[in-house]
Amino acid sequence: MIRLLLAILGLSLGLVHLPILAQASAAPANDNPMSGLNLGDTTSASSDTDTTPSAFVEQFKGHLLVMDHGTAKDFDASTLKDVKYWAFYYSASWCPPCRAFTPKLVEFYRYFKKSHPNFELIFVGNDGTQDAMLAYMKADEMPWPSMKYPDLDQAKVSVKKYFGPGIPDLVLTDENGKVLADSFDESKTNYLGPEQVMEKIKKLVPMPGT
Repeated sequence: MIRLLLAILGLSLGLVHLPILAQASAAPANDNPMSGLNLGDTTSASSDTDTTPSAFVEQFKGHLLVMDHGTAKDFDASTLKDVKYWAFYYSASWCPPCRAFTPKLVEFYRYFKKSHPNFELIFVGNDGTQDAMLAYMKADEMPWPSMKYPDLDQAKVSVKKYFGPGIPDLVLTDENGKVLADSFDESKTNYLGPEQVMEKIKKLVPMPGT
């Protein structure tokens, strides 16, 4: 009888300790009640909200302007951090082929940019002065940002390297500056024209989410 009572008492004591042991093994290691939950990859979540521009974008910081209702204003390059495809357009108002092509590019940009925020075009003027460049931008209602004319020859802003010996010249690159389409062939001697680059942009730049 005594042995039976001791056995029952021992079993009862063991059952009392089981929930405590289970709770101890499942409890978080700290006082944060959320630390034991799997809320996904916090590293990727923080990168989505990262506002630091890439090295490629950083080179344009302080060197861009945009026409706002006919008035030139500084353009915030940090807003370009999500751009993956870049077009650079080398042109001038004194160039008849440029004046013929620019309105086509403006029309293309206006509809294409709406559905492709991962794309941006940077204008590089060849008008001799910033005032002449701004007059060209205003007259043709260019909606894209432009390099400031006095900054074009600065070593850190390496955009002229993309261009061939003639204008209009349109070049498409990826986010690392790799050329994807060019108005000239690889030798930079045979001119293919900017229209074929505009057509390649439609094919090479994907719509986000597709």
